Order: sequence, then C-alpha cells, then structure tokens
Amino acid sequence: MARPPAQERRRKVRLRLPQTVRVRPSDPRLIDFDDILPTLNTSRDSVYFVSKNQAYEEGMRVFITCPYSDGPGSINRESLGKVVRIDELGHGRRGIAVEILMPLYLGGKETVR
Repeated sequence: MARPPAQERRRKVRLRLPQTVRVRPSDPRLIDFDDILPTLNTSRDSVYFVSKNQAYEEGMRVFITCPYSDGPGSINRESLGKVVRIDELGHGRRGIAVEILMPLYLGGKETVR
C-alpha cells in the first residue's frame, strides 16, 4: 500500500552514495540476524537500505555500524538505532529506515563479527 505524500521532515541532507552497513537486533533473544548490505541513502542521523529479511518491525531497536568494513584495521563505529519506517517494495524486498539514536562506545574497540 502506497503512502500519501507527506511534508518533508528530514533535518539533515541525504547522501545517495551507497555505504555498507551492518545491522543486528539489540535483543537477539527475540530473533537473531546479522545483515551486511549497502545503503540507498544516509544522513548523519539515519540510514535507508533494502533487505529481504522479514524480521524487521517498526519500533525495533537495532545495533547499526555505518559505514562497515571487515578489512584489517577497519574502525567500525556501532550505534543504537530504531526502525522508524518500512516500505514494501515488492518481490519480498523491503525498504528499511533506521534512525540513529546514539553511538555506542565499548572500550574504544571496533565491533567484532
């Protein structure tokens, strides 16, 4: 179902350059996954990506690492985020909008996969 056009609420400029992100649920007891995928657009406080993972729900808290790299010496900053919108795109694909709530600092180390 298509959403009606709404007033623009974004406060930050969107960057339409794909970046790799890593997304995990903040409470893996409910459902556990580890998605690594490209974004469609990002801003300082949000990301939007497409996933076939049906586990995402509005209001769900996630750990998000943006940008993410598994290369040697990569510095990955993980943040706490919240799924604020899900767009059904067809063919099992869903657009997921995540608001970045706050950075997580775990002893100054990069996130471990």
